[in-house]
Amino acid sequence: MLASSTELTDGAEQSAQSVADVADAISKVASASDSQTNAVEMMVSTVKQMSDSIVSVAASTQSMTMVSDKTGEAASNGEEAISRAVGQMARIDSTVTNSAAVVSKLGERSKVIGNIVETISNIAGQTNLLALNAAIEAARAGEQGRGFAVVAEEVRKLAEQSQEAAKQIAALISDIQSDTDKAVEAMAAGTQEVRLGSKVIDDAGKQFSEIVALIDQVSSHAREAASGTDHISGDSQKIVAAIEDISEASKKIAGDIQTISAATQQQSASMEQISASSNSLSTMAEDLKRAVGKFKY
Repeated sequence: MLASSTELTDGAEQSAQSVADVADAISKVASASDSQTNAVEMMVSTVKQMSDSIVSVAASTQSMTMVSDKTGEAASNGEEAISRAVGQMARIDSTVTNSAAVVSKLGERSKVIGNIVETISNIAGQTNLLALNAAIEAARAGEQGRGFAVVAEEVRKLAEQSQEAAKQIAALISDIQSDTDKAVEAMAAGTQEVRLGSKVIDDAGKQFSEIVALIDQVSSHAREAASGTDHISGDSQKIVAAIEDISEASKKIAGDIQTISAATQQQSASMEQISASSNSLSTMAEDLKRAVGKFKY
């Protein structure tokens, strides 16, 4: 009986020690689980903030895409307007050039008319001189040349009128030629300005084309970025959900470990009681052994 009591005591002590070791290990696991749960909760908070930031970035990217598209549309409209302006300037240039050619021809014809008028004036002058000579000869002829003198006088008057009219026409032709020269110079200057304006507008059109191309690239990249941020936003939401599940699981595990720890501690206390009872039983066995030994003597 003493041997059995001793074995029971030793077994109880070993079991109590083992249970105590297990309880200590579970307590450490519970502490680590609590730390892990806190870390997971912090990670959940951080990932949520990151997810919110990603959503904001996605919204901003969408807005940027819309602005880029509108800017591209406006630039395209500007490019079309400049193209129309270039065409209009080219037509104006052609019209001014044609008008200048017409005015130049008009000036040349005015010169021809001036030459003709000068010829008429010379003829009228010669006619006037001949009429004067005829009048002198008629006066010398006396009564017989009187009728001829009247005709010569009329011819002289007509010649003077023709010469005066030729002078007036020549003056008008001179004014027309002067105005024509000024018009040709003005049209030449206008043509030069139109061509300079056409070049400026054409250069602006080329720059607009480059701007449109760049805006198209920006819009394309913005759409790609928007698509990417949409995917990232969706993935971040999934990550948040997964981490929240992990957090819930960690909390549940921590609760289970706390329950196990409490049960283990209770078992440890029970084993200590058993060990104490075994020690008491062993003591009683020793006392009983000594008492029996007394009866043998």
